[in-house]
Amino acid sequence: MSRILWVLVLLLATVLLVPSLRERARPQIEYVLNPIYRWEARNRVNAIYRVLERERSQGTGLPTPREFQRFLAAREGAKAALDPWNEPYYLATTRRTFRVGSSGPDRQRNTMDDILSDPRPITASPPAR
Repeated sequence: MSRILWVLVLLLATVLLVPSLRERARPQIEYVLNPIYRWEARNRVNAIYRVLERERSQGTGLPTPREFQRFLAAREGAKAALDPWNEPYYLATTRRTFRVGSSGPDRQRNTMDDILSDPRPITASPPAR
């Protein structure tokens, strides 16, 4: 049994280390990992929402969608601003609401597989204490 395990580990390491093999195996690997990535992205979207709410409760307004990546990178590092598919998390706003989102497995915004927070009302920030 241990030989089989070592062969599988060696095979996986080879696939991951050889770029041409990695690209050919990518769809199968992502198919297996996407449920985990979705769970991770959903948790991260909610965590980012909590950061925005904490900032707003301290009297800071929302960053603009353009400033959002810098906002995340400044607080948590550049890598924290990327979802599991290495796409940037985004902030979508309307006049009355905001949402935090991930582009999801297809890596394109505003499609059915996006992972989004619930829309939250934009209200005036409470006064600073």
